[in-house]
Amino acid sequence: MRVSDPDRVYEVTLRLEGDIDRIINAIFWDHVVKSYDVLLAEQDWPPDFVRDCPVGEVVITPSFSPLVPRELAESYGKSWALAQAPALYRNNVGWDRQSPYHVIPIKGEPQPQPQYPIKFEARASVRKILTQLEYQGVIEPCVSPMNNPLFPVAKPDHSYRIVVDYRHLNSHTRTYAIQNSHSAALMNNIVRKKYKTTLDISNGFFCQNIAPESRDYTCFSAFGSQKNFCRLPQGYKNSPGLFSARVTEVLHEFDPEALSYVDDIYLTDDEILQHLRRVSRIVVGFADIGYKFNFKKSKIAFLSVIFLGYELSSEGKSLAPHFLEKCALLQPPNMVWKLQSLLGFLNFGRTYIPEYATRIKPLYELICPNFSSRFWTIEHTHILRELQSDLLAVKHLHTRDNKTHLVIRVIPGAVGFTYVTFNEGETVLIAYKSHLYSAAEQRFAQTEKILTAVQMAVIKERPLAQGQRIVVVSPIPALEAVTKASVPNSKALHPRWIQWATSLTATVVDYVFDPKLQTQEFLQYEMEYPVPAGTLPIDQYQVVMYTDGSAQPAVGTKQQYSAACAVVSGTMEGEVFCPRNTYTKTLGDCTAQLAELKALLLALEHADPALLTLLVCDSYYCVQSFNEYLHYWKMNGFRDSKGNTIKHKMLWSKVADLKETLPNVHVVHTLGHQRVGIHVAGNTLADEAAKSAVAVATVAAVIRSSSKPDTEISAAIKATAAGTPFPKGFPSKYSYCLNGALNATVTIPGIGVREIPNKIERPRLISAAHEGVASAHAGVAATISLLQARYWWPGLYKETKQYVLCCDVCQQIKASSARRPF
Repeated sequence: MRVSDPDRVYEVTLRLEGDIDRIINAIFWDHVVKSYDVLLAEQDWPPDFVRDCPVGEVVITPSFSPLVPRELAESYGKSWALAQAPALYRNNVGWDRQSPYHVIPIKGEPQPQPQYPIKFEARASVRKILTQLEYQGVIEPCVSPMNNPLFPVAKPDHSYRIVVDYRHLNSHTRTYAIQNSHSAALMNNIVRKKYKTTLDISNGFFCQNIAPESRDYTCFSAFGSQKNFCRLPQGYKNSPGLFSARVTEVLHEFDPEALSYVDDIYLTDDEILQHLRRVSRIVVGFADIGYKFNFKKSKIAFLSVIFLGYELSSEGKSLAPHFLEKCALLQPPNMVWKLQSLLGFLNFGRTYIPEYATRIKPLYELICPNFSSRFWTIEHTHILRELQSDLLAVKHLHTRDNKTHLVIRVIPGAVGFTYVTFNEGETVLIAYKSHLYSAAEQRFAQTEKILTAVQMAVIKERPLAQGQRIVVVSPIPALEAVTKASVPNSKALHPRWIQWATSLTATVVDYVFDPKLQTQEFLQYEMEYPVPAGTLPIDQYQVVMYTDGSAQPAVGTKQQYSAACAVVSGTMEGEVFCPRNTYTKTLGDCTAQLAELKALLLALEHADPALLTLLVCDSYYCVQSFNEYLHYWKMNGFRDSKGNTIKHKMLWSKVADLKETLPNVHVVHTLGHQRVGIHVAGNTLADEAAKSAVAVATVAAVIRSSSKPDTEISAAIKATAAGTPFPKGFPSKYSYCLNGALNATVTIPGIGVREIPNKIERPRLISAAHEGVASAHAGVAATISLLQARYWWPGLYKETKQYVLCCDVCQQIKASSARRPF
């Protein structure tokens, strides 16, 4: 098609096979055809058809605001189209001629990955896309030992796009220390003037070169051939950072005041001519370097624009219309991945919803692997509908004004807190922020919870203040003067108070008391799940149970401790305890703390649900955990605030289950080993019963330990019978066997038969030989002679000599008989 007047922009209706395709704008090219990618997407044209034709670029002029005069729009549109002339590029992708990037492997060379099967219905689309990318110079044929899986992803219009799975490559390549701008911080600090423009860089990643020696790492396979990327591929972990850094560098050269986020650029002005000049410098400058803009997605000099999912206008920052349209169509999910997608969608609007973290928590529990129930209920639907209605009714939020102070209003709650930020002197908020207390913080006193909220708010919002002072509004007067001694029932540890003191004394923070915040329910709130009520008078309990656990060193056994627990049950006659039943249980090798916990569990197992029972324990750990911590442990899957599994998880899980079935059981603490008190008699009986059980357990452990030969002795006996290698210290010229069922013996050539005692018996035998009447501390040789007359074991001489040299009696005898030096 010939265009006669080169000074005007013509609107051309292009027809393919009789169907109206679309209306496009063209600028004085002698030949106008559709761009190559559109041809391939809609018609099976041979590649030579386009290459042999004098191809002109189809130029889409940007969308100007109606406020821009027509003459200015045509003038700037023409100049920008010329700047992006197709003669500048080989194709319509763009090409930045800076130094190419390198893929640097770490942790060994990446290994080839198997190819996923490609769906039959997607193969035609994949072929067209690959042909298009190869023509544009984005990919090229290759032969490489490396491979990354390629798979097609369906789009809403039933077409497909290709994705290369670079997860294996990403785990074996070095990460560049380049970070994208934080979108939330960018939006909170964004400047809003009368005229606003957003520019979208087209195919930004494909404008960046990859060094030839690094291209093999990006290789993928399709339809029996291999191809690699010549430009930065999507999915490679360093692509967003490298591209963002390059855009920021170029943008700083042409317009330092403009903002960018990956491939989106935003700028604003109060004067239309100044604004268009700035836009022109950016468009022409980027085109000279090798970038192109997608003018279909760009908006020039509008009063309101969409940037990063938000609508920016003179009134403030609001959620984009397309987001609200999708929000109105939200439905309860029926699959876990749909729930995850729903939560991600709602999180985008979290700064518009007060107490968002507390309200969304039940939905997050459905995807928590430690949560017992993962079924969507009507309560979850109510939560979704409430959040949905709040998002649809949101108003504009303001952005930060760096000329005023930043005000933070802290609103504490039961299981979390909310704080709002706004510019001093304004009533429109910047954002709602909400957080949940950790398991440890939920047990804090009321003042400590407010301190937690204030500290987190000040730390997180300090960048938003942009050097201005921060004014914190809280429900506590003289907050900066609060100390641990002034807080009743303080639960926070000393290091946490040191952190609070550091934050409270910051010179850039002012604290203001607002009595209106004292009307919040939080100030009348003790705990969401209160500790069981204080105990009743002791004469009102039908049963009183005392528990105790004991652990003693297990001398003469293979184990470290010998432990047992006991429970004494009875009634109180006035202030006198009358025992009725005693329950004991030997525990084997465990600590005293674990024995106390098992004693508590034993008492709960013997408690009658129908009787009002008082359970008295002298372990503060067990009592406090039962009354205060157990509910939070169970709610968090028996994990602490760091996500680690608590000690004795299985036992505490049983205790939690029993606690729910025993509402009439109250657990209290008493000090152990006291002389005076109402619980002394019962606690003493439980202590004596536990110690008696420990003695029985120790005797049983000694019998078990001495009834069988040691592992090394058993190995020597087996080696004698089978002819296999002997353990270290057991000479092969000796023969070893069992004398009866229990005792091991050794036959020493030329000497005879000797017993081999177990390791745990040897110290006792050495002591008896050295301190007995036959030796009477005579020395090493005499002690060894007595032992060798009946026993043998590896290291007998060394162990005996060490014992004798450390003997206190022998040391005193040597000191008194030593000769004087004169």
